[in-house]
Parts: sequence; C-alpha cells; structure tokens
Amino acid sequence: MDARARAQELYRLALDNADWNPQTLTEHRGWSGSELAGALQLLGELGLLVPSSGHHNGWTALAPDTALRKLLLDEEQHTDALLSAVRQTRSALAQVLADFQPVYARELASVQMEVVNGMANVSAVLEDASRRAEEEVLSLHPGRPLPEEMVEAGLERDRLVLGRGVRMRTIHLRSAASAPHMTAYLRRLNGAGAQVRTAHTLPMRLIVVDGSLAIVPASRTADGEIAAIVLRGETLAGVFRGIFQHSWESATVLTESATDSPEGDWRPTGRHRELVRMLGGGLTDEAMARKLGVSERTVRRLVSELTERLGTASRFQAGVCAVRLGWLDD
Repeated sequence: MDARARAQELYRLALDNADWNPQTLTEHRGWSGSELAGALQLLGELGLLVPSSGHHNGWTALAPDTALRKLLLDEEQHTDALLSAVRQTRSALAQVLADFQPVYARELASVQMEVVNGMANVSAVLEDASRRAEEEVLSLHPGRPLPEEMVEAGLERDRLVLGRGVRMRTIHLRSAASAPHMTAYLRRLNGAGAQVRTAHTLPMRLIVVDGSLAIVPASRTADGEIAAIVLRGETLAGVFRGIFQHSWESATVLTESATDSPEGDWRPTGRHRELVRMLGGGLTDEAMARKLGVSERTVRRLVSELTERLGTASRFQAGVCAVRLGWLDD
C-alpha cells in the first residue's frame, strides 16, 4: 500500500469515527509508526485533517470542499500579508528617496572632472589652484626633476602661498632631490616654511588643495603634450589625500645631508664607473659600447640607470652632477 492509499484509508476511518484510535492502524492493521505519520502529514497538507483538542486522537476530519475553502482562505491571508509587506517596503523606499536623493544629487554634482591639455593650460590650473588655496597644499613629485625654469617659477608661487599662512607639505624623490637646482630649491622651500620630505619611491605625481581639489597626470595627447586631470569634490580628493598621507608617514624629513648625494653613499663601480669616465670624455654610445664590449642598447640602459640615480634629465646634467660628487676626481 502506497502513502496515498494509506491516507485515503485513514481519512475513511476518521469520517466513520471521530474518536478513532491510532492503535487501530498500528496494532490491528499492521501500520508502522512512520507510515501513520506519513498519512497524517499528507492529510494535514491537504487540509482534510486539522488539529483539534476536542478529540482524544487530536484531529478532526473536514469535508473536501471545506478543506479546500480553508486552504484558499489561508493562501489569501498569506498573499494579503505579502502585499501589505510590499506596500510598506515601497513606502519606506519612497521615504528614503525623498530624504536622501537630494543629498546624493548634491554630492554627485560636487564631484567634477576636467582634462587639461598642454603645458600652458596645466600651468594655468596650477596657478589658479595656488591662488585659491586657503588651508593646505599637498604634493608628490616622483620621476626626474622638472626643468630649472619651471622649478624657479614654482618656488615663487609656493612662497606666495606660504605667505598667506597656508600649510604646505611636499615629498620629492630622493634621487631627484640630489640634482643641483633641486637641492637649492628644496632648501629654499624648506626655509620658507614648507615641510619637505624625500622618499626612495613615490606612487604618482599628485597635488591636493584644501582636501577638495586634486590634480593628477593624464596620458599625453596625440601630439605628445602633457595633460592633467583636475578633480573637484571632497570625495575623490579625499582618496588622493589618503595616498599622500600614506607616503608622508614613510618619507624622510629633509636634512642637509639628504640632498648631498644620490641614494645615500652610493658610488659607481665596475662598468658604471667606466661609463662615468667615458661620459666625461664625451664618447658616443658606439664608442662606449666598443670599449666596454657590450651592445649600444646595453650602454643606453647603463646611462639610463646612472641618470636615474643622479636624478638628472640629460647626460650633460649627469656629468655635472658626477663632477660635483667627486666621482671623476681621480
């Protein structure tokens, strides 16, 4: 006998005798406890047997049409409860939109991004940012040092900003800080009241003004001109301020010795030393490659390593710096 047949037999028994005894099925008809439980469960799911305290067996049998109406009524009540919950959720969402959408829209509108192309336009943006600064100016300067004329123009701009009581913190790459004109610039900037630090590595070039404006590099234009991205708004500017702060905590305070020599006490040895001598003699890449027994590509790589350590932008500047450091004295 399958489960449905047992459920039908139990239902007939319940209709014939409202006080039916479960033992009638387990002892007299040989049903197991699990078979009885399965039949009760199926009839309960169909609504044909409902719990009742008025009978010793704990159940009351209902007519099929009554059971069906009760099932439909239960589903309607459940559906009504779901619809009520949906209405409450919709009302809550409408309230959230009414209360917070204007705040979000104002914040979104405050975030503006502008791409500026060309040296003149980038310089104009920097000039405008320095004039508008009221509280602080933060900056990171990785890579090779800027040309001397740009550095001098920047120093005058920085002095005006500091003169208005604006706090200024800046971090420069340690190798770049050893370039003669950069050494002089950083010392004068430090003397003007800025806080200057140096680091072996920096993540990116960056300027943050008053925590609400950030200027970061963009890819060069198709014509090879420099470009910058100007971001306005506390949300994005705050992210870049956090990047600056992380770099600041691991950077070194500028001292007189910090800009005396690149990479601490590093001095050229081996092929680098011979390369310095040949650069001082004005040899071409081809001639240096022949003397060192390497390819011209290797020579260019070695020269690049030297200029990177010296923080110079050209071979001529590298030679000047090498003489200043006494690398060619002997």
